[in-house]
Amino acid sequence: MEDLPRPVERALEPDDLALKTLLELRARWDVARRENGRATSQTLGLELEPQERDVSAVCTSHGRFHLLWRSSPTGDRPARISCPGDQQSPCRRACEVDFTYPSAQPTV
Repeated sequence: MEDLPRPVERALEPDDLALKTLLELRARWDVARRENGRATSQTLGLELEPQERDVSAVCTSHGRFHLLWRSSPTGDRPARISCPGDQQSPCRRACEVDFTYPSAQPTV
């Protein structure tokens, strides 16, 4: 027997997707209010972990250096970071960040 074609799922338009998201958020809000008497960002599924990245830049005097950068989930990556210098003298020259990567995680 010949396979019948399946209906093609239509991709949601951006406005439809936004409306669907808002309606889902409203439904979660209502459930949280009924169960707990209040809604928090965590009960709505909006709790985000802080960002943590290693950022890297090059100082003309001390060469490449790396710093651990932490920020809120919505924070922007810094455009410039201060060079820590070397063991003999601090530098504190603002250098442009040219590389960002996730912090190393220990293997379990």
